[in-house]
Amino acid sequence: MRLYHTLSFKLIALIFFALFVVTLGVSYVHVEAQSSFLERTVHLCAERASAFAKAALLQGMQENHPDVIRQTISDIGVARGIERVSIYDKNGRIAYSSVESQVNRVVDTRDLACAPCHGESSNFTQTSSQEFMRIYDSDAGHRVLGLITPINNMQSCSDASCHVHPAEQTVLGVLDVQMSLESIDAQAKNVRVVVIISSLLTFIVLAGATAVFVFFFVHKPVKSVIEGTHKLATGDLGHTIPLRRKDELGQLVKSFNRMAHELERTKGQLVEWSNTLEDKVASKTEELNKVQVQILHMEKMASLGKLSSVIAHELNNPLAGILTYARLIEKRLGAEHVDEKKYAAMQKDIVLIADEARRCGDIVKNLLFFARGREGEYRQADLNEVIEKTIKLVHHKIDLYEIRLDVHVPVEPLLATCDQNLIQQTVLAIIMNAIEAMPEGGRLSVFLSSDNGGATIRITDTGIGISESDQRMIFEPFFTTKEEGHGTGLGLSVAYGIIQSHDGRITVESAPGKGATFTISIPIFGPASYRQEHA
Repeated sequence: MRLYHTLSFKLIALIFFALFVVTLGVSYVHVEAQSSFLERTVHLCAERASAFAKAALLQGMQENHPDVIRQTISDIGVARGIERVSIYDKNGRIAYSSVESQVNRVVDTRDLACAPCHGESSNFTQTSSQEFMRIYDSDAGHRVLGLITPINNMQSCSDASCHVHPAEQTVLGVLDVQMSLESIDAQAKNVRVVVIISSLLTFIVLAGATAVFVFFFVHKPVKSVIEGTHKLATGDLGHTIPLRRKDELGQLVKSFNRMAHELERTKGQLVEWSNTLEDKVASKTEELNKVQVQILHMEKMASLGKLSSVIAHELNNPLAGILTYARLIEKRLGAEHVDEKKYAAMQKDIVLIADEARRCGDIVKNLLFFARGREGEYRQADLNEVIEKTIKLVHHKIDLYEIRLDVHVPVEPLLATCDQNLIQQTVLAIIMNAIEAMPEGGRLSVFLSSDNGGATIRITDTGIGISESDQRMIFEPFFTTKEEGHGTGLGLSVAYGIIQSHDGRITVESAPGKGATFTISIPIFGPASYRQEHA
């Protein structure tokens, strides 16, 4: 993980930023407060200096002693921090000044000293003592604070004989005291430097302490938790985090260690259960195999019993007829005279015996085909001809049942590699079932078509239909819906086996009362085994 993505880095960065902003703000406020304090102190000193100068000059001005006034201004002007002291008369002429070169100079009313009274607008600040204060840059390059104090016309001045001023003249002149701010600015600069350095050191100390605190109390525990989760994810469930604290991280680590212990215990139980599971599965499998063998044996015995019952029942009827008619013939032959009528009856009985014997042979043949099948004699055959021969075999029965027949076959011969006799047997079995399903007549449709290398025979009747439950069992051996003695239940199962031997499919669609449709699909070029042999 990159450094700037870590929680510790983000936390330290946030704290550093907050410390920087707070330190910067505190330093700024401190410097501004210190500078403001120093300026207020200078302002107060200037007011006091102006008041002192005005009081010191008052007696000399009232008694009109110019020398006293000059000496007083000169003494005040050499005081530390005093830049210049001047007195302006009402005409803007500098009457007295601590700088001799400024005496008798007439100043412009737009000058800084005259702006408080004569200027249209100014940035002068009037103090609480009704004095005007200004700050400007001197020619020497440092700042100067000037305090202008009006010299008001008092009664002692307007009544004096030496220089009478009219009583209506309220201001006789102004006292301008200018104090240098050079030392104050230097002191403020030093304070600013000290505050910045101390703030920077404070920031560095606090930031360093924060970084150390975050590293030891946040970064290392979080890193231990991350390493623990990684080891836990790789399967080291026995890993624990050695952190003993009572804060939130300590609670988290405690929960993690407890979870790891529970996972390790559960894993042990699962491994133990898995090891014993193999033995349990083997034991249960052996038991199931024994049960399955017993079930298979029981199913075989049940099937054998059912097969024996069906075969016995099916063979018993024709054999009983054969035995009965054989004895009848024997009795007739034992008579002294056999006339022509008895001879004809015996011939009829012999035909019956032959039919019943042939029926026994068909039953046995179907059973043998169903049991082990027989190898098909594959050759090209015209399926049109197969349909035609099958229809001829049952045509008399179709007429007897008054069934309408629709046959749809291609105009051209449809050749397919198959066992023609077996396919004909299959079609015959289905058509016979369809005829017997329409005892009251109906419609029988036979369709033959080809598509994508396959041939499809579809036989549809409008008979009684087949229920859904019977459809699931219709191709199973010995299953029949006919009355007892009218079917063995092997016809459709034999047909199913024939189509399977041709790699084809036979399906049925039906519903009670809506007839049935049997669909036979076989490949035109024979089953896969035949194609491999003749490849």
